[in-house]
Amino acid sequence: MSNPPRKVPRARPPVRSLLAAVLLLSLGLLAVTLLNYRTAVRVAEETLRNQGVSISLELAAEARARSAWEGPALQGQVTEQHRREVAFVAIIDRDGTVLAHTNPRLVGAPLEDAAFLSVRETGQLIGRMVILGTGEEVYELTMPFHVPSGGPGAKTDANQPRFRILRLALHSAPARQIVHQAQAQVIFVGVLVLVLLGLSAWQIRTLRRYLTLQEEAARQERLAALGGMAAVLAHEIRNPLGAIKGLAQFLGEKRASDATQTEMTQTIATEATRLERLVNDLLTYARPRPPELQPTNLSAALREAIALAHPAADAAGVKVRLEMSDVLSKVIADPEQMKQLFGNLVLNALQAMPNGGALTITARVQEPATGEKAALYASRFPTPTGQWVEISVEDTGPGIPEADLPRIFEPFYTTRTKGTGLGLAICRQIVEAHGGTIRVSRTGQEGTAIEVTLPQEAPTDG
Repeated sequence: MSNPPRKVPRARPPVRSLLAAVLLLSLGLLAVTLLNYRTAVRVAEETLRNQGVSISLELAAEARARSAWEGPALQGQVTEQHRREVAFVAIIDRDGTVLAHTNPRLVGAPLEDAAFLSVRETGQLIGRMVILGTGEEVYELTMPFHVPSGGPGAKTDANQPRFRILRLALHSAPARQIVHQAQAQVIFVGVLVLVLLGLSAWQIRTLRRYLTLQEEAARQERLAALGGMAAVLAHEIRNPLGAIKGLAQFLGEKRASDATQTEMTQTIATEATRLERLVNDLLTYARPRPPELQPTNLSAALREAIALAHPAADAAGVKVRLEMSDVLSKVIADPEQMKQLFGNLVLNALQAMPNGGALTITARVQEPATGEKAALYASRFPTPTGQWVEISVEDTGPGIPEADLPRIFEPFYTTRTKGTGLGLAICRQIVEAHGGTIRVSRTGQEGTAIEVTLPQEAPTDG
């Protein structure tokens, strides 16, 4: 008979990797778009510059063809310029005198701005965006105008370049259209990235919820199987264990004079009791009973748990101290489950100190929370005041290894040779059924503190 095929566990989708991939893709898309925008700005500027240089060369060639060397001839030439792309044209002498201008009212006005002086000294053209008096933004080119002053045969200084200066202002609207298109692309991609990130966050959140529900369904499935097994254990093991325990105690009483047999029967009874406790824990976890909520004296449940643990504490040399707030009132809870909760926590702390130590239990009423706690408690605690009770069980044991922290509340996980691994799992089950929280608030070489938070009133449905 062949073995049944093993069920291969499903691989958990890498949520963090998906989020990182979406972020990288979004950042890459934004980077490419911004690079395209910067390229568009450079292309627009280069287009205006090349257009201005081309017009300058045409004007210089036309001036030489007409022998337009002086102001009146140059003024006549620039007056004929009716290009749509040109805002104005000016020809300037080296001393800053405006010889020709498409706006005749400016003829003769001296010009000594930084761009003019730089071009006069270096012979290198300068292009920049400027705003005219009309409020229009234009691209202004200041460049050498290679038509000698004075006409043919005029004497010139050999140390000085033989050119005048042309100032040309071009309408920037056509070039701005390229830039505006690039800006629109940046805005569109930015909005698209925001939408993509929003959808990705929603999808990832939905995926996480789905995975959580899937894990919870798997957990419930395991609990159902465990419940079936627990029923078998209850029927097939619990009753024989009771008989073995009873017979061992009976034989121990009958053979009280025989020390060896008394010790053996006590061992049998002790082991039977331990197995009975294991079966009871298994039944408790596999088939949890809904809490019967009623006003419960929390201090009485704590004192009873400490009283039951006193023999074990005295045997291990552990000092037990209870610090309880005077205003600690009753809470709405299940009294029996509270006793079981605190009993398990105290027993777990005592087992961490086999060579002695100190066990401190503190219980106090907390005021309304703020920040992350406020959001957590607001969804669970329907009390008008929002108050909750905080119980801390602290030991001075060796602490919990960091690698074990994520799993200490899982069923059947234990680092002790004789532990069942159900104590803390049952504690979490009870606390969550009451709408509270349980966590390790501190651990290390100085010991471990487990913090339980319970609402003062019943948890909301769901």
